[in-house]
Amino acid sequence: MPKKQNNIWNKLKVNWYQKAAKRSGFTKETLKVILPNTKGSNSFLDIGAGCGTLSIPLALKGNRVTAIEPSLSFIEVLKDHNKKHEQHKIKTINRNWGLDYIKRHDVVLCANVPELLKDNVEFLKSANTLARHSVFLITNADPHSDKFYYKELYPLIFNKEFTSRSDYSSTYMNLHEIGIYANIKIIEYDFDQPFKDIEEAVSFWKEYMGIVTEEHDVKLKGYLNKKLKKDKSGLVAKFHKKSAVIWWKK
Repeated sequence: MPKKQNNIWNKLKVNWYQKAAKRSGFTKETLKVILPNTKGSNSFLDIGAGCGTLSIPLALKGNRVTAIEPSLSFIEVLKDHNKKHEQHKIKTINRNWGLDYIKRHDVVLCANVPELLKDNVEFLKSANTLARHSVFLITNADPHSDKFYYKELYPLIFNKEFTSRSDYSSTYMNLHEIGIYANIKIIEYDFDQPFKDIEEAVSFWKEYMGIVTEEHDVKLKGYLNKKLKKDKSGLVAKFHKKSAVIWWKK
C-alpha cells in the first residue's frame, strides 16, 4: 500500500493542538483506565497517534510503542520526541490505516479517529485481531457537545445550524453486533485552547471553519472578544469534554 498523507492536519493546526493538549487532562484521565487494565502488557499499537498524547507517556514508562499516523506534521512531533528520549523511542509509521504492514501487539489503542470508530465494523474486527491482550477505543461521549462554539458560530457565519456530533453509542453497538461485549468508562477533562491575542484566535477559527476570505473577520472578532477568557498566556477558549473509553480483554 503506498504511503499517503492526511493534509487535514497541517503544521498550523498541529501547533494549536499541541498547545491545548499540554494543558488538557485527557492523557491523565485516559491512562487511569488503560494502565490498571494492561498490567503484564509491554507492546502498544497506537492507531491515529496524533502528537503522541498516549504514545509518549506509554513509551516513557518503558513500553514498546508503535504509532501509526498519516499526518507527516504529527510524525515530525513524534520524531522530535525520539531525538530527546533515546531510551524511550516510539516506532513511527507514516501511513493510512491498513493491515498489510501491521504486526500483533499486546494492546491496541485508537483515540479520537472518527473515520475508524464510527460505523466501521471492519476496523473493529481488525483491532480485535491485532491485539494479544486488550483493545482500547476512545471517542466522544456527548453528541450535544459544542465543538469550538460551532452551535453559535455556524448560524452567525453561515446562516445554518451545526449538525450534532456522533458519540460512542454507535461504536459500542457495532461491537455488540460482532460479539464483543466491551466495558465503558466515561471520563471528563478540560481541553482549553490558548491564544496569544485575538488575531490568532480569529485565524484559528477561520482555519477550522474553512474560511479563506476576510468577509467574516468582524463578526468572528466581535463574537470571540465576548467569548474568550483572559489568562496569563493571553486568551483562552474554555472547553470541557466527555469521552468514552471502550475497552475489552481478549
